[in-house]
Amino acid sequence: MLAVRYYGIGDVRVENIAKPVCGPGEVLIKVAYAGICGSDLHIFRKGMFVTYTPETMGHEFVGTVEAVGEGVTAFKPHDHVVGDPRVGCGTCEWCRQGAFNLCPSLGFIGEVSQGCFAEYIVMDARKLFLVPPEVELRRAALVEPLAVALHILTLGGVSETDSLGIVGAGPIGLLTVVAAKAVPVKQVTVIDISSTRLELARKLGADNVLPAFPDDPTDGVDAVVEAVGIEATLTGALKWLKPQGRLVMAGLYEEKVHLDPNDIVAKEMKLVGVNAYETADMKRAVDFLACSSAALEQVISHVLPLSSAPEGFYLLTSPGPKAAKILLAP
Repeated sequence: MLAVRYYGIGDVRVENIAKPVCGPGEVLIKVAYAGICGSDLHIFRKGMFVTYTPETMGHEFVGTVEAVGEGVTAFKPHDHVVGDPRVGCGTCEWCRQGAFNLCPSLGFIGEVSQGCFAEYIVMDARKLFLVPPEVELRRAALVEPLAVALHILTLGGVSETDSLGIVGAGPIGLLTVVAAKAVPVKQVTVIDISSTRLELARKLGADNVLPAFPDDPTDGVDAVVEAVGIEATLTGALKWLKPQGRLVMAGLYEEKVHLDPNDIVAKEMKLVGVNAYETADMKRAVDFLACSSAALEQVISHVLPLSSAPEGFYLLTSPGPKAAKILLAP
């Protein structure tokens, strides 16, 4: 089968590898769509997270069950499923509680084990969620990043009375717009340097879009989601917040940052970090997609064949990217 393999920084290859076989308690899935995530870009640019090379990349997917292993009763061939790609140690106190995203050894498929940028993937049946047949597969490909957006709003304590700022109109920022409008929050403002992405944010419901942080301190917001992960946007987010505002840090940082904590102290701010999602968020994301009429598919800017995966990475890492979510379609 075809698979997208990571060999090192900037070195992604499409190769033929053996098709996996499901064992007891496992499910063989034919991948329909797999999304390139921001963390995949961190791997591509910096080699972050990967345990060894070569490795089949990817952790966001939706697919169709092809076969089930011995003992699997919750799924059957032709079912549509998405997977929880988190790989915890299984023994720490957080894993024992089911809080896998807090595991000190947390990894993801595509980093510490075979990922979903392939024609087929085998998953533990306990890590799968059934997708209702009425949910189109292309839409269901957004379950995993939508779970992140829902977790962001939960940890940020975002409510109907809040004005919300979102820094970064990538897929997570854009899906957070959709989730926030469903709350619904009082107002959503999105900041990004890409006019293309800002226009998409507006289409998805953002009340205001800006190419830079506002200079006027009276334009502050109650909560900010920082979904970029660089020093300039972190600093700008802190200044944008009102006194006693809440900063939700959802971006991954490739470089160390220098932070002046005086704004945090003077404004009595609250900071919260977001690491992926909880299992309940995955379930909520499936339900959201099944029940919501929001046109989340607009987040998907490109659907490429698996053989064009290197092109997808180029589109997303080139200066001033115009792409949003890129799906690979094996």
